[in-house]
Amino acid sequence: MADIKPIADREGRIGGIESILVDGRRWFFGFDYSMDTAVSPLIDDQARMAEFASKHMLQRDGAHDVAYWRDLVDSSVETSGIVGEDEDRTYNSETLTAERLSPSTQLMYLMGAATAWDDSFFEDEAVQAALTTIGVRERDREDWDCLDQCIAATRSDSAEVSRAGTHLMTLYQRFIFDNLPANWPEVFAALRPI
Repeated sequence: MADIKPIADREGRIGGIESILVDGRRWFFGFDYSMDTAVSPLIDDQARMAEFASKHMLQRDGAHDVAYWRDLVDSSVETSGIVGEDEDRTYNSETLTAERLSPSTQLMYLMGAATAWDDSFFEDEAVQAALTTIGVRERDREDWDCLDQCIAATRSDSAEVSRAGTHLMTLYQRFIFDNLPANWPEVFAALRPI
């Protein structure tokens, strides 16, 4: 079995283990809680996740063996440090496809964490123009939280605002999918832009 490679520039991070269900299949991943960033590929085997973490992740008190990490992997099935409800970490392709342009808050958070909150999205002139049309204040234009306002804009009574919201969320969808690391694009293939 091939060794699972860490995501570039995210090796040696202090973090824990999270898990999600996608189309009924459980996936585990390392998560740096201090940076709100996913730090590993998605791994669908508990033993391999524990092995990955023992090689490429740390706890505040340093490195730990596979058995230590296996306990954290196993507990991630029942508990999460990033969501309150299990339904907020359960996805299926049909829902993901339907949510491409209006993702749930939890899905936007997960995708942001997977892409390490790459703010270069907001440097695009088309993004800035759409934000202006939607009415996002200048000071809020580099904050991922403004996407809630953009999603709401897709349902606006104003045709101009609705078009701008739809255009911006299409740009967001492409940006996120193009920047998902490791095997995240394969697991979340239902989000692939059309």
